[in-house]
Amino acid sequence: MATSGTYNWSLTGTEIITEALELLGVFGVGETLSSEDQATCLRSLNGMIKTYASKGIGLWKNVEASLIPSYEGYSYSIGPSGDNCSTGMYKTETSVLASSGDATITVDSDDNITNGDYIGIELDDKSVQWTTVNGVPAANVVTLTAVLTDDVAVDNHVYNYTTKIQRPTEIIEVRSVSSSAYETPLLIVSRQQYMGLSNKSSTGPASQIYYDPLLTDGKMYVWPACSDVQEYIKFTCKIQIEDFDSAANDADFPQEWLLPLAWNLAVIVAPKFGKGGLIDQVFLTIAADMLQSVKDFDHENASIFIKAA
Repeated sequence: MATSGTYNWSLTGTEIITEALELLGVFGVGETLSSEDQATCLRSLNGMIKTYASKGIGLWKNVEASLIPSYEGYSYSIGPSGDNCSTGMYKTETSVLASSGDATITVDSDDNITNGDYIGIELDDKSVQWTTVNGVPAANVVTLTAVLTDDVAVDNHVYNYTTKIQRPTEIIEVRSVSSSAYETPLLIVSRQQYMGLSNKSSTGPASQIYYDPLLTDGKMYVWPACSDVQEYIKFTCKIQIEDFDSAANDADFPQEWLLPLAWNLAVIVAPKFGKGGLIDQVFLTIAADMLQSVKDFDHENASIFIKAA
């Protein structure tokens, strides 16, 4: 018999819940899941995966992002209502002089610029003016929603993106990108180390950052503060695992995680259905082993260096 040739197997929230309750013997194969049972299990499922995220789980949720600093800025909100940071940032440069009050700029390439994008233009006063793209660019001419507030020289940088990043739960590594596109690693420091800096607004090439994940938007502190808006920050971060807004949603997990999710959900919801006493050590061991297996698999291959004291 031929193999399927497909690799797209997934489970919805309903299917994970159904698997968990079948494992518990709450109902048999073919029986219907009530809306009340589904709702209480969905709440537990969401709580469980958010707890997993706190353990650093989710190598597949590591993404590359770019933050465009403001001139002399040192504190930035990182998230859906924050500053100009995105996993889909593009950069080009101006090819024609523009003057204060102009509503268009001409760039080297408009290939990655679309109507409605956020767009940041380096002005001659060293700042970056942010507005949005008004209409589809044509022949490298981009129409702006707001007119320029200062002159723009040839080869000034232009940044654009469509969507702001979701709040990172963790910053894994970070680099400064120079105007020549050379990348320099930056140091990630603790809150205590950052707060110990005597002059947080001193300017110069960035050398370190501190990140506070907070709630809706995280907060990134960059030191020294930006002295050149042609230099920006790139970093690898971990973003949140998506919610189950409804039981019909697919799990935001790789396939190898789906059965462990069902087994461990069964452990969590068993007391709700009067089945806590039926969870024996064998069941707990299977659930724990499944979770440990995918946790062990969910890591980056990297060298380990041991330094003698």
